[in-house]
Order: sequence, then structure tokens, then C-alpha cells
Amino acid sequence: MKRIVLLFFLLLPNTSNADEGLKLSCTNMLSEFGRNYEPLIFKLEVTGFHYFDKISKKFKAIPANELEFGENRFTVKFPEYEFGFQRIIFEGETVPTITMSKYDYINNRFIDHYKCDSERVYVD
Repeated sequence: MKRIVLLFFLLLPNTSNADEGLKLSCTNMLSEFGRNYEPLIFKLEVTGFHYFDKISKKFKAIPANELEFGENRFTVKFPEYEFGFQRIIFEGETVPTITMSKYDYINNRFIDHYKCDSERVYVD
């Protein structure tokens, strides 16, 4: 009998899930005016912020302790620029939208603005 119970537990499918993360797909707002931009894909997890580096052609991560968090926002800093993500509600809407602004340190100005779609995903 013990062998049958042990065999049952060994064959029982394991359906445990890891922590949830947030997958962000951000499209440049100039796309609304007919320009074609490739969306930027990011993942925010408890451990950090993950992105694809086009120069090295590798996925990279910035640890969570290097990110700046505030109420309804977080900021990711790179050497030349920063991404500022913010959850806002546009006028006439009831559902919050995540937007991202790219701030250029060299020119001391915002250079791009993005609207992001978010999806909850499980951490790999």
C-alpha cells in the first residue's frame, strides 16, 4: 500500500508557480501619427528589471535595488538616459495606463514618450 501511495505522489503533476512579474510592451506614441516604431519589451520582477540590449544582443538585468520607486512610478537609469515608467489615468478613461518617458542626460530633455501594455507573467 505504501508503494502505491508513494507512486501516486511521484506521478502527481506539480503545478507550483513562481512569483509573478510584469511584462511591458511599450510603443512610441508617435506611432499614432503614422510612423512605424518597433515596440520595446521589458520585464519587471521582484529581482529586477530585464531588457534586451541591442548592442550586445543579450538580455540584461538591472537589480531591483538600483531602481527608483515612488507612488505609481519607477525609474530605470542607464549611463546616457533613463526610462521613467508611470501609471496614470487619462482624462475620460477609468482604467490606468502605463506610460514611459525616455530622458536624455546629454541634451537634458525628454526625447521619446511611450504607451505601454502590461501583462502579468510568471517568473521563469
